Amino acid sequence: MDKQGQARISLAASGRAEEIKEFVLEMMRDLYPPGSYYENPQDLVFFDDVYVRPANAEFFVAENAAGEIVGTAAFKPYDRRFPEMDPAFGSEPVCEIVKCYVHPDYRRQGIGSHLYTAVEQGAREAGYAQGYLHTSLYLPGGYSFWQSRGYRIGYWESDQIVHMSKDWREADYSRQDGRLAER
Repeated sequence: MDKQGQARISLAASGRAEEIKEFVLEMMRDLYPPGSYYENPQDLVFFDDVYVRPANAEFFVAENAAGEIVGTAAFKPYDRRFPEMDPAFGSEPVCEIVKCYVHPDYRRQGIGSHLYTAVEQGAREAGYAQGYLHTSLYLPGGYSFWQSRGYRIGYWESDQIVHMSKDWREADYSRQDGRLAER
């Protein structure tokens, strides 16, 4: 990708699991305080079992022109481990949006938006009508990014971590002139 933001977005292949794990951990080390994240995330340890084999999960990568990973985003089934979010969801399956990172040198170029578009489209095609995520104020622009995509606050876990959801069956939203607008 040149610095104009022309990333190639693709589904992650099984053989790239270690490279993806290295990228994600590098981003986490740069963004989060020590001890606030797992050094060996189980979804990345069992990458094929979580993201490649199941029909209800996908992992996307953004690559530059040299084929280097410069961004990631994924979805998988949400395990409903936060009961505080139950009121936002019915009994239908909900996906969790995870591992959304863009390398600092490539931020503010639309790569995160392109990754999210791929994730939401993939999740909808997999049969999900709702998305869940949690984000941290440690992430530059993360909270405002998710709000701009129509995610609503479910609850604040702490002064730094917010849980959010989006019901894709409701009106779709797009950014127009920096405002959320119904399509």
